[in-house]
Amino acid sequence: MSCAAAAVCAAFVDADNDNDEEDGDNGDDKCSATTRARDGATMASVPVTLATDSTVKPCPLRAPLVVTVVGLPCRGKSLAAHKVARHLSWRGESAKVFTVNENSTSETLSEISLFFKEGNNVAIIDGMHLTRASRQTVATFCCEAVFHHLLIEFTCNDKCLQENVADTVQFYRKLDQNIDWERRFRESNDHHTPQFEPCSALEGPLITVNNSEDPMYHSVTARGVRGAIQTDILGVLASPVIRQQTFYFSRHGESEYNVLGRIGGDADLSPRGMKYADRLARQLGGPGSAPDGPRPKVIWTSELRRTIHTVQNIPGPRAAIKDLNEINAGICEGLTYEEIQERFPQEFAWRDQDKFKYRYPHGESYLDLLQRVDSVVQALLTNTDVLVVSHQAVLRCIMAYFKGVKPDDVPYINVPLHTLLIVRSYGYDFVVETVPLKVECVDTYRIQPKVRD
Repeated sequence: MSCAAAAVCAAFVDADNDNDEEDGDNGDDKCSATTRARDGATMASVPVTLATDSTVKPCPLRAPLVVTVVGLPCRGKSLAAHKVARHLSWRGESAKVFTVNENSTSETLSEISLFFKEGNNVAIIDGMHLTRASRQTVATFCCEAVFHHLLIEFTCNDKCLQENVADTVQFYRKLDQNIDWERRFRESNDHHTPQFEPCSALEGPLITVNNSEDPMYHSVTARGVRGAIQTDILGVLASPVIRQQTFYFSRHGESEYNVLGRIGGDADLSPRGMKYADRLARQLGGPGSAPDGPRPKVIWTSELRRTIHTVQNIPGPRAAIKDLNEINAGICEGLTYEEIQERFPQEFAWRDQDKFKYRYPHGESYLDLLQRVDSVVQALLTNTDVLVVSHQAVLRCIMAYFKGVKPDDVPYINVPLHTLLIVRSYGYDFVVETVPLKVECVDTYRIQPKVRD
């Protein structure tokens, strides 16, 4: 099997090397002269002479995926790679970025094999992989191990390159000021540019990203992409990566239902909730705020009164978004937890057993909610200086993205009332600052109960 698979991968490189000067149409003709071996989430181009070989096994639908990142230095590869891994992990996949200096090594591939044996399913190799030979090493590894393989090639224009270099230099200067980082990155770019061999469609499924923070110049093309995970990756890469971002998150002020211990509904603010709304406005550019204080460029709330009234004194354009509405508690809307336990003891017990997947009758689960707020998170990532005022369950799902929390732990993220959460990008990661605004309120957090039979 390994010999045949290696021959398949080598055929990609040999065919491409023999026809470097042919145009795209001829390349497409060569693709049509192959047999496409498919199994749901993957598509491998297999030469006709090998397609009938019984030793070439099709890749199972849920086989692990190896993503090879390709591109010259300072093209935005690492930011995008970590963005993809963060999104996939947030959506329940087990993804990890493997960073290499230039190309994957045998040690890298061994680490990936061990990673997959532990039950994980997406490995992203963040390197340069500038030559076809370096990419063939990974392709051969995937053929022999029967893994899916996806190439992502990054390019950018000169303006974007200059911005990327300046931003990268600024970041690394914080780590070591004794190194001339700008010179180091420019020399690295000059050294590697002559080595770069762009990816060929014959090398396998391919996403090409022309990187830019400007959505008018950012573009993505894809060939041979198949299956839910690869399509999800394509969707993430379709939006530009903003290097410096700040977001503001808050629950609504304390509501009348919060005081009574009731869930859901469309209750208005309590007197203490109104006081919090005034305090939040002073913090974010409203009456009484400092001239040099933060001012959100746009404000997003749910459609419910308690969020809309919380931001009524904060200046700026705003939108009430249905996807930010609180989790639908179905038949339990308006009840206290004590009433739920009394009226629906079996439902109460089931929810305690698996709070993430439990769905209220005629309502939603946290799993449903995570899918609902996906569009909100993707929209956030194309902006900065956005204030989001929503509800406990919704903000748990959103904060799970920025904190890197696994789905099963999402229902137990603490998002207290009367607290401003400030999220700032820092390199590949996000830093969350918690700012209590010191207005008394009830505590709505419920600790994770012991598992019941």
